[in-house]
Amino acid sequence: MKMTILTLLAGSTLAISSCGAGKDQPATPINADQFEKLYENKDNDGKRFSLTGYPYLNSDVTVRNDMEIAVSLFSQPKGKGDYIASIDLGYKDNKNGMYIPDKFTADDLQVFDKEGNSLGVNDKITISFEMELDTRRPPRTGIKKLEKDENGHPKMVEQKPAYYGDGPSDIIIEKAK
Repeated sequence: MKMTILTLLAGSTLAISSCGAGKDQPATPINADQFEKLYENKDNDGKRFSLTGYPYLNSDVTVRNDMEIAVSLFSQPKGKGDYIASIDLGYKDNKNGMYIPDKFTADDLQVFDKEGNSLGVNDKITISFEMELDTRRPPRTGIKKLEKDENGHPKMVEQKPAYYGDGPSDIIIEKAK
């Protein structure tokens, strides 16, 4: 009987402690440079981070009900200022998601916070997320991207090794304070 109670207690403690992960975890605020490097460190897997900026759609998108659409964050409203990052948001999700009508301009973007309140391109938002990386296999190598050199000329550079994975998940959107 004692062994059964101890086993149940241990199992309950493990279940309760694992509930603290994910959306309940406090998010670490990061900037654009830090966001770009999240895939490089396997220790980021399962941790929560947040970005703050103004939502904007950079280009036309094809919309289907069951998809996610990359919404960019900028330091100023309406796609002005510095580019911060792009985060995939669920389309037609009335909480922690986004919506655009069939015919739209970038100003028509609606982002819904965690309570379902509609926010737009003039609202500063904070998006927190859990980083999902596949740390069971070695990171990808040999990936190149276009950057500008010291004279502003484009050149191809090899990125640091990066882990596979879905990246930002368990999105929470809030109006920034």
